[in-house]
Amino acid sequence: MKKFLLLLWIGLFNATALKRTFEGYEVYKIIPKTENDVRFIKDLQRNRIGELWEDQVQVNYEARVMVPPQNLHMFLERVNAANVYAHRLISDLQSVVDDQLLPKDLDLRIRGENISFFSMTWDRYHDLTEINNWLDEVAANYPSFVKIVNIGRTFENREIKGIVINYKPNRENKLIGMLEGTLHAREWISPAVVNWIIKEFLTSRDPVVRSIAENIEWHIFPVVNPDGYVYTFTTNRMWRKNRNTLNFTSCATSGVDDDMSNGVDLNRNFDFAWMTVGVSTDPCTNIFPGSSPASELETQAIVNYVRSIQNQGRFIYYYSFHSFSQLIIVPYSNVTAADVLQVGNYGDMYEIAARGSAKAHERFSKVYRYGIADEILYLMSGSSFDWVKQETDVALSYLIELRDSGEFGFLLPASQIIPNSLEIMDALVEMDRVTRQLEVVNYKQHKVYKVTPKTDSEVQILTELKDSNEYLFWLEYVKKDVDMKIMVDPVKQYQFESLMADVGIKSELVVKDVQSLIEEQLQRPAMRNAQDYNWEYYQSWEEVEEWMVNMVARYPNVASIVTAGRSAEGRDIRGVKIDFKKRERPVIGMIESTLHAREWITTATATWMINELLTSSDPGIRELADNVEWHIFPVTNPDGFIYTFTNNRMWRKNRSTASFKNCTHRNVPDDMSNGVDLNRNFGFLWNTIGASDDACDIVYAGPTAFSEPETMAIVNYVKGLQRRGNMVYYISLHSYSQMILVPYSHVGGADVVTVPNYGDMFEIATRAAVKLQARHNTTYRVGTSLDILYPVTGSGFDWAKGGANVPISLLYELRDVGEFGFLLPARFIRPNNEEFMDSIVEIDKVTRALGYYHINSSSVLKISSILVFFAIFLQL
Repeated sequence: MKKFLLLLWIGLFNATALKRTFEGYEVYKIIPKTENDVRFIKDLQRNRIGELWEDQVQVNYEARVMVPPQNLHMFLERVNAANVYAHRLISDLQSVVDDQLLPKDLDLRIRGENISFFSMTWDRYHDLTEINNWLDEVAANYPSFVKIVNIGRTFENREIKGIVINYKPNRENKLIGMLEGTLHAREWISPAVVNWIIKEFLTSRDPVVRSIAENIEWHIFPVVNPDGYVYTFTTNRMWRKNRNTLNFTSCATSGVDDDMSNGVDLNRNFDFAWMTVGVSTDPCTNIFPGSSPASELETQAIVNYVRSIQNQGRFIYYYSFHSFSQLIIVPYSNVTAADVLQVGNYGDMYEIAARGSAKAHERFSKVYRYGIADEILYLMSGSSFDWVKQETDVALSYLIELRDSGEFGFLLPASQIIPNSLEIMDALVEMDRVTRQLEVVNYKQHKVYKVTPKTDSEVQILTELKDSNEYLFWLEYVKKDVDMKIMVDPVKQYQFESLMADVGIKSELVVKDVQSLIEEQLQRPAMRNAQDYNWEYYQSWEEVEEWMVNMVARYPNVASIVTAGRSAEGRDIRGVKIDFKKRERPVIGMIESTLHAREWITTATATWMINELLTSSDPGIRELADNVEWHIFPVTNPDGFIYTFTNNRMWRKNRSTASFKNCTHRNVPDDMSNGVDLNRNFGFLWNTIGASDDACDIVYAGPTAFSEPETMAIVNYVKGLQRRGNMVYYISLHSYSQMILVPYSHVGGADVVTVPNYGDMFEIATRAAVKLQARHNTTYRVGTSLDILYPVTGSGFDWAKGGANVPISLLYELRDVGEFGFLLPARFIRPNNEEFMDSIVEIDKVTRALGYYHINSSSVLKISSILVFFAIFLQL
């Protein structure tokens, strides 16, 4: 009965409590130099002269003291007497508090940003009702992939509301991330930044933001301490804890109002080294951890929810947002530097935090320190992110202290919300990029064997082996007398060699360590000029893009950047248009390169051709440049190409996640289903032969013809070129095998006569192969894919011929014939490119001689139809 009356009295007290005003209050910063200084600062609060913003006061760490106007004279006298320096930060605290609720004009640097999204804005701070209503709005407007979740109720019976963003609700083995905001009530910047992240995940067109948004299922909670947050708006702006009244007591000896005992520090209440360091047993302090571990309803709600989601997929991220100090804290917060390795992946987490800090600094030059709490803040125990790291299988858990470094502290002006949000978004994206990079598929000690089937039986055996996916076949189709390159995991080496011996198929080890070849490809020359683009190593997508822009700037009268469209992840598919003559109806040629991501030599070849057309003094190349308006696209699959640098060097497809599924049945990682083979996705006999309707297959043709944005970009661009000129050439660059393929890839033998102007194309390709061989004695075979490689449908160059009627459509399989395959060492780039340019010059020479500059595509089709008729007649 007494407890009931006490709680009733507290409830009535709170219901009638007046909003605390801070009019005339001043805030001072003091840095204690000795333990005596620490005691002096604590005594300021104990004697009710000032009130500390933080209870953890340590030597050489900043302390902030809030002083009421009636005590200012006494405060300054005591500070002077103690020979302690106090720097005034805020002269009228209430004016700063009021200022936070007023809309603010934005800095010129951020006026291009969206400051509103439905009812939410980022030019002021919003209360709990506004935030929760906005979450409902967001879910209502994005019902396909956003849902509201309530993880529990608070001491005062408020819902703890959040949202789940899941762009792929049907995927299995999903990745999971969780954002937790406002565990400490007064840290208003926390929900503002978390809400900004929600907006970005839903609306940003930046491909890297789209990637992090769509590849992870996000569980986001802007305010996990609703009672405390409401209290900062209604009663006490500086309130930190929740509003649990069960520990109410007199605070007379602590120098604060008794109301301070109404609450628990939720970030000290988790069952992680609870009540050991950085806490106080006194309910009248801001760091009271509660009566027992996880005693608070809010803590229990988070614990139960985290435990429930960790079993639904792979738990990657847990971020806890706080303020202020500009820090990225790595677990654990109760250990010193000597014990950091208690966390198994501490090194990775530290590296990721460091890279995130550097990225955050780039935009507004704000410094975010990183490391364990003991080194950059103070020791503490019972925190949420530490508990998550220790008690779940989460890969990465961080506490991020937002702006600022102390000038305004918890009272950060609203004008800084968007800048803070922008730099944190930059950091999160970079941290995700580094996280994925640390998971790059490593092919250390993987072997490559050459196997050449000589009989139909051996073809059948190797086909079944390929379909088992126990080993990685570098070619997609097993054919008699065609060299197959098979990559073998070192742990399966004995198994593979024994199998080959048992079935009587000869195998030859051709690559001893695949990873060493990859590293050789990535190695930059020691003496290179960072400003120069050269062909002594393989360039990244960013380097290619920058180089194209620079080349166009250098030759503005003849070269321009062209954009065919955007990729699945939203990147521009850009190329260079080269036009020396500016004819009204030009002869047009198009080079399509790197449709298959892992074929790096194709990118280097396309950029070499751009450079040669713009700079070479060779008469043949000059004639080629003058006669044809060239449209050259070095990377038509930018997402996949980037993925080969960041994650998996052997990736082939694009990075569309639309068909993501479990790939257990194919014995490959589920990630294999994230992508479509773009050279099987064109609508020319789509998915007929040499392709697959299984997303887990490397030759997956997509859910429909032309399903991929990259494919449609090429199609639309070709049609646009045909409307404005005589498009004579479509040339597709691939590797490897040293071939020039002639359409169509599904026909061979005598049936090639059914291909429009096949004879001319075969002659042109043959003459090109002869010319190519003259320089470095490199042999290229010529024919249809069915005849000299394997049958294919849905390819880009076949569609260009059969779907768009481009007169001369060819596909190059560049170096080599299999010694290195896709991992062609950089020392072969220049000879490959030199002989390729020789062949292209020859192609144009023969094409002109055959009169194609003056024959349009429809004429070719008519003439070819007549020839086909006579060929069939003669066979009869």
